[in-house]
Amino acid sequence: MQYTQFYDSPLGRIVLACDDVGLTGLWFDDGRGKVLPDEEYEEAPHPHHAAASRWLDDYFERKDPGFLPPLHLIGTPFQCDVWEELLKIPYGETKSYGAIAAAVAKKRGVPRMAAQAVGGAVGRNNIVIIIPCHRVIGADGNLTGYTGGLEKKIALLALESADLGSMYLPKRKPEPEAAEMLPARHNTEEEDPEGEADMKMREVFAKLREWGTGLTFNRTVQMTPEEGQDPPAFAVHMTMSAVKCTWKIARKSKFLWKEKWNFTVTNDTTGEQAVEEEYPSCEAAAERLIAAVTAFENGE
Repeated sequence: MQYTQFYDSPLGRIVLACDDVGLTGLWFDDGRGKVLPDEEYEEAPHPHHAAASRWLDDYFERKDPGFLPPLHLIGTPFQCDVWEELLKIPYGETKSYGAIAAAVAKKRGVPRMAAQAVGGAVGRNNIVIIIPCHRVIGADGNLTGYTGGLEKKIALLALESADLGSMYLPKRKPEPEAAEMLPARHNTEEEDPEGEADMKMREVFAKLREWGTGLTFNRTVQMTPEEGQDPPAFAVHMTMSAVKCTWKIARKSKFLWKEKWNFTVTNDTTGEQAVEEEYPSCEAAAERLIAAVTAFENGE
C-alpha cells in the first residue's frame, strides 16, 4: 500500500508518497509528475512523510539538510545505480550525464555506459529534489529537460547557490518562465532555424511520429520526439519478453548545415550501448531506426 500526503513548498504543492519501507515518490503536484491510480494509495500520514517534510523544511530554508529520510528505490538495478550516483552529487554542485555514466560503468565493471541510458534513468526518478536529478546537466552546460519544468530546475539550482554562469537553456521552445530567468545561449555562427534543413528535419520527425502510432507489437513504447532539445533527438523505447531496448537518433553536430546523426541502440536493463552508428542526414538515420525497430518487432 502507498500512502500520500502533501507538502506546500515555495515552488508549489508537492506530493509525498511512501510505503512502510520508505519514501517511494516525491513530485510537484502540477500535472507533470507521476500520478498514482486510486487503488494503489491512500491519503494518510506516515512517519516517512514526516521525515521527508523535515528534509524539505531545511532545504527550502537554503540549508543542506545533512541527512536522508528513509528511501525505497523502486526500479531496475541499472536505474537504482544511477539514482544512487545522483545522491552523491553535493548540495550546490552539478554533474554531467557523461560523468554519471562513467561512474556507473566503473561500478558495473564495464568499459562504457551510454549517457543516453543514464538520461533515461534520470528522467524516471520518482523522488525529485531529494534524489537531485535537477543537478544533472549536459557536459557543455545545457540544462536539458526536467520533469518539473526548466523554471523549477533553475530555481532549485539558484536556491542552492549553484554557479549558473556557464549554463544555458535549450534553444528550441524554452519555457516562458525559465526563459525570463536564464537566456538561451546564442551561437557565434549565423543560423537559420527556418531554413531548408530545419524544415526537412521537422518533416522527418512528423513522419516518425506517424509511423510510431502504428507500432502494435508486445511493447512498452514511449515516443519521445525531443525537438525541444538542442541538438534534437527522437527515441523509441520497446520491450519484448525480458529484453528492453531504446533506439534513438540524435543530431551529433550543433548546426543543421553540418548534419551528422547518431543512431544508437541501448539495453535499458543494463544501460549498455550495443550499437552506435553515424549517418549524414536525419532521413538516413530515421530509415535505420525504422528498420531496426521493425526487425525487433518481427523477432529478427
